[in-house]
Amino acid sequence: MFLPGQKVVCVNDVFPDAIKKFYWKLPVKGVTYTIRDLVPGIDPGGEAGEMCVYLVELINPCSDKPPYPERGFKAERFRPLETDTETEWGTDDVPHEIPEQVAI
Repeated sequence: MFLPGQKVVCVNDVFPDAIKKFYWKLPVKGVTYTIRDLVPGIDPGGEAGEMCVYLVELINPCSDKPPYPERGFKAERFRPLETDTETEWGTDDVPHEIPEQVAI
């Protein structure tokens, strides 16, 4: 899904009011962040199973549930950042002209 150091952009910054009291900082839609780590997470109801990301730009308090990890964010709230560099990289090996022996 994501790797540490990867740039992502927030696509969902709508949080329930009850959750906001557990965080110092929340991601903002359209803002670019850097993945610090990707770990198994726990949903607000205490159920395990969702993927959680930690962001370099946002440090938050730890959970009150053992093993007391930092509170992170659902990976689904982010998408990989698409840049011009990534687009150029994908076309480097495409020839600008078709060689004669291939042309029909």
